[in-house]
Amino acid sequence: MKAVINTLYEAKLAELKEKIDAESIPVQLTIVTVGDDPASKVYVRNKVRLFEALELPCHHIILPEEGTTQADLDGLAEKADHPILFQLPLPNGLEAPDLPAAVDVDGFGSEALGQLVLGQNPVLPCTVQAAIDIVEAHCGEYSFPGLKVAILGRSNIVGKPLAIELINRQSTVSSFNSRSDLAAVDWNQFDVIVVATGFHGTLDNTQFIEGQLIIDVGINRIDGKLVGDIKHQDGHLSAAAITPVPGGVGRLTCLNVLGNAVKLCQSK
Repeated sequence: MKAVINTLYEAKLAELKEKIDAESIPVQLTIVTVGDDPASKVYVRNKVRLFEALELPCHHIILPEEGTTQADLDGLAEKADHPILFQLPLPNGLEAPDLPAAVDVDGFGSEALGQLVLGQNPVLPCTVQAAIDIVEAHCGEYSFPGLKVAILGRSNIVGKPLAIELINRQSTVSSFNSRSDLAAVDWNQFDVIVVATGFHGTLDNTQFIEGQLIIDVGINRIDGKLVGDIKHQDGHLSAAAITPVPGGVGRLTCLNVLGNAVKLCQSK
């Protein structure tokens, strides 16, 4: 799957470059972080580097953990006239402002999610778009109708919006969460399994069969290593196609921040 991800990434990046240059789209992005979360620093650095590589403005606003209020974040959101994102997680009970869809590059706000339910959304949440891209690349662009998909996780960032988008595409979707009896599920019945629980070992690679596509969204640090939500049993080579961690979904998610920014700036 790593080769598929790399090919997909390079193709999408080239397409975005061509669109930006051909249409002279004035793309820019603002990223707001609060505090000094190590994981957030890595994610933000990757996004900033991508914009810098294309010589596009990427404004990074860093607010201190102590003293930053919800009003500070809401004020930045109200002034936003181009794509903006508030890097999660936010400390001290702070919440990302509910952005209007026109500047909501992450697609997390109530307006963007409402448009998603109606099938009228200008952009998808970046990780959701990454999952859709992987399914298209592996199964084919026209494979969604009737595709049997299992989604583990019900977050507002991945699980719920991905389920809605797949339903919009006429896939058959089964949703599982922390209260589901995962041991009783026959995973072999699904064409695609998306694991986005944030917990390493939710499933393991011995549970999959040839022909399945397994999309591992999780990023966990175990014994100093980055691993996904799927545990890879020593010595077992799965017959299924499983996205790598790192270098899989996360890489495409970062690229889709750029892709969403292009779409939002293009629509202005």
